[in-house]
Amino acid sequence: MKKKILLQILLAICILAVLAFATMIIRELYIDEQSRTFYDNIANETKTRPSGANNIGTDGRTDEDVYSWIPYVDFEALSSRYPGIVGWIKLEGTPINYPVMQYSNNDHFLTRLPDGTSHRSGSIFLDYRNKSDFSDKSILIYGHESRTNEMFATLKSYRNQEFYNENPIIHLYTPENDYEIIIFAGHLAHSQRDHPPMHFEDDEEFLTYINYIKSISLLSSDVEVSADDSIVNLCTCAYDFDEARLVLVGKKVLITPSEN
Repeated sequence: MKKKILLQILLAICILAVLAFATMIIRELYIDEQSRTFYDNIANETKTRPSGANNIGTDGRTDEDVYSWIPYVDFEALSSRYPGIVGWIKLEGTPINYPVMQYSNNDHFLTRLPDGTSHRSGSIFLDYRNKSDFSDKSILIYGHESRTNEMFATLKSYRNQEFYNENPIIHLYTPENDYEIIIFAGHLAHSQRDHPPMHFEDDEEFLTYINYIKSISLLSSDVEVSADDSIVNLCTCAYDFDEARLVLVGKKVLITPSEN
């Protein structure tokens, strides 16, 4: 009899444990779906327009014949609901299709959606020390590595040379201009000791840094970076060691003034 009671108790404990685990999984899935739905809804508000449409000639060719189509982001409309929006980042064919936010510190959007709602997915955000028009020599943009392959999780794919070869360009759109981020390096850094520099004393220091990150790069690239270029650092979590960060680096190239 005692053995039977003990077995029943153990069975009840197992059932409770399974129920607790199932509840946790459902809660986690719900939280992830909240973020996914939020960002999908914002992305659905963007339209498309031909890049360089203002330069179309009179030879009868259509936009589709000559120009690639890029997102049209109504920053004025979005800023009324998401006051911190300063740009939009997109990597075609991947989940990276997000607004870029900025606040007076780097903690705010680390755990908040663009509307200010507290959420572990956070937002893609520009370092608070950077100018909001992305005009600095070195630009830092942060995002979480989501377990559901959202936010900046795609960046880890650049450890694969084939993926890089097929996706060397990430697009950045701002209220003023459209840019290409032409990736040329990716490296691991310690979040406390190896923070990407934001300023350089002179061209020599800048080029020395470029050569350094190329020498430790996880990918191979023949992209040339000159003293006149500015760079964009895309930073996300990595798990190679404690406080590891994956930093993808590209040079910023102006496409065309935006028509937004």
